[in-house]
Amino acid sequence: MNKLNERYIQIQKIIRSHDYKYYILDDPSITDHEYDELLKELNQIESEHPDWITSESPSQRVGIKPEQDFATFKHFQQMLSLANAFNEEDLKNFHDRILKNLGTNEQIEYFCEPKMDGAAVSLIYEKGILTKGVTRGDGTIGEDITSNIRTVRSIPLILKDSDIPFPDLLEVRGEIFIKKPDFDTLNLKAQKNDEKVFANPRNAAAGSLRQLDPAVTSLRPLAFYAHGIGLCKGKEFVNLQEIFSVFSSWGLPINNLNKLATSIDECFQYFKDIASSRSAISFEIDGVVFKVNELSIQKQLGEIARSPRWAIAHKFPAEEAHTEIENIDFQVGRTGILTPVAKLKTVNVGGVNVSNCTLHNLDELKRLDPRVGDGAVIKRAGDVIPKMVRVIPKKKNRANAVEAPQKCPSCFSDVVFNYQSEWTIMDTDKSKPVKKFASIYEAQKYLEKTHSPDFNIMEERLETPFIKCSGGNRCPEIFQGKFTHFVSRKAMDIDGLGQEILSALINNDYIKDFADIYVLQEHREELEQMERFGKKSVDNLVQSIAKSASVELYKLVFSLGIEEVGETTARNLANTFGSMEAIQRSSFDDLIAVQDIGPRVAAKITDYFCDAENSASLEKLLPCLTIINPDINTMKEGIKFSGLQIAITGKISLMSRDELKNLLMSEGAKVTSSISKNTDYLIAGENAGSKLEKAKTLGVRIVDADNINTFVDDPKKFF
Repeated sequence: MNKLNERYIQIQKIIRSHDYKYYILDDPSITDHEYDELLKELNQIESEHPDWITSESPSQRVGIKPEQDFATFKHFQQMLSLANAFNEEDLKNFHDRILKNLGTNEQIEYFCEPKMDGAAVSLIYEKGILTKGVTRGDGTIGEDITSNIRTVRSIPLILKDSDIPFPDLLEVRGEIFIKKPDFDTLNLKAQKNDEKVFANPRNAAAGSLRQLDPAVTSLRPLAFYAHGIGLCKGKEFVNLQEIFSVFSSWGLPINNLNKLATSIDECFQYFKDIASSRSAISFEIDGVVFKVNELSIQKQLGEIARSPRWAIAHKFPAEEAHTEIENIDFQVGRTGILTPVAKLKTVNVGGVNVSNCTLHNLDELKRLDPRVGDGAVIKRAGDVIPKMVRVIPKKKNRANAVEAPQKCPSCFSDVVFNYQSEWTIMDTDKSKPVKKFASIYEAQKYLEKTHSPDFNIMEERLETPFIKCSGGNRCPEIFQGKFTHFVSRKAMDIDGLGQEILSALINNDYIKDFADIYVLQEHREELEQMERFGKKSVDNLVQSIAKSASVELYKLVFSLGIEEVGETTARNLANTFGSMEAIQRSSFDDLIAVQDIGPRVAAKITDYFCDAENSASLEKLLPCLTIINPDINTMKEGIKFSGLQIAITGKISLMSRDELKNLLMSEGAKVTSSISKNTDYLIAGENAGSKLEKAKTLGVRIVDADNINTFVDDPKKFF
């Protein structure tokens, strides 16, 4: 080995040492200029001797060329998701379950970490050299993003030498994130360059990792903390505390806020300490993670529904933010219901910019009494939907209270109250109520049975929080909403008919009825001349329309937009009557005999098919379609899930949630989104969360999402 080669090896070690001090210890020992000079010398040597260059050289952090697409990679060990705790009681129940499973009352040590709000990745080191970086994906298969991972300066390309030898193969689990100050700088730079700004650091980190050009990723201020281990060949560990100590000695960055707790009480205190200092922490967190420290105990506890029994995420309560109410409008939905919506001065709530917030109905409007100019406290319910928690009245010159409009804001038709009624059988002789009913039908049936001349029916209108446009299809919002629902994915599933294109076709009189969609190909030449259209887009649209013309009966029923007829009710109608003609002919009595259809919904269905305009519309539509009717005679025999209530939670990897839902409902199941004592099964996928915990508490049978096919083939195995 000549002197130049020795210098080349030495300079790589020097640069790695300074990378460790700068990016991991945050304690640089040389100036930026001195560091740049070292890189310059390294690049000069490599330009003269390109055959010396290896993938772990500091010069090779950025790939030579962009990727065409990301390959997939199966994790050596599954990347599990965590169940959630939302309060101290949930955490205490988690601890009690562990003690019960272990059959002990002894103290358990927990390793405590802030729950980072970033992008989970797996790093693979072979004999100390980074060979692959992979996204979490579905926990089993991720995307190979090695070229982008190599650009993250805090991730060592070669592990740092220590007294502990490197294992032959090591999977390091961790989080890619962007610190708050770096995120602010990134967005300021984007604003100056008229580029799109990021909503929050988590989105910025995840988006940066999925750039096909590593050079773009290298410009993003990404950082990394290790928080777990996957497969490890050639090294045995006893507990998490040891793992992170060894990781640190190898130069892997570890969160210095991690802590070992010797009891559940110390876990409670750790959560409080992290929560109180949350705003001062330099990166986004959304809770705290508690893991059983001893690996042998982890193995003994095992996992359920792709979540470990030995770990839990204690989430922070939804963040709240203060803002100002700029206006309150009423928006018209496809059924004509007017919903009050607050227009807000844009505010960031839990990392998301919020400028609108629904007020739901008149009851909520009355309860909150929001007015233009008032302050408002906003939170994101379930960290998703913006919700107005309370109003802070303006101290001086407060605006008038918001009143329900008398006219529809879209078509100026009269607004009517969407009343619900209650019917009471009155004993006129004694002037007292006998029995109350939710429908006139039930009241009349009762009256027929009694044959009492002293009984009559009295209607009582109940207060209702809803108001409705009386314009029907004359209202542009209702008309557009009807077609938007008809072509939606869960209905007729016609790709290429988004809001703007639908509006254009409606405004140009190409669509006046459902059937008009199925003759759009007759206007190809005119369509190709319209804005947003071209030959290719028209071809795609025509193909999508043709594909949708072959439709299952329940989807067609759902697509009609009958008030209060959702997917489940539509399927029950299809499976009971077997054809559209039979549904149209069904009487009120026939309808209320259908599973989950009561008098109110039965009345809505009857009203829909008795309406002359709806009947004429269907008469034109049905010849355009090939309807796939269910075999109701076969379905009545041996339906696997008849009468069972099944809930689904978490991410399902084997099929889409809609596919699973349709599969279960086709076998007679009632699929719900909530857990109750009436729930028979919970299918739990990735990130199952609080629903899984509630199901365990209620004793609901749990089916791991990986076992869906077995469950559908033979549900008795899960009794």
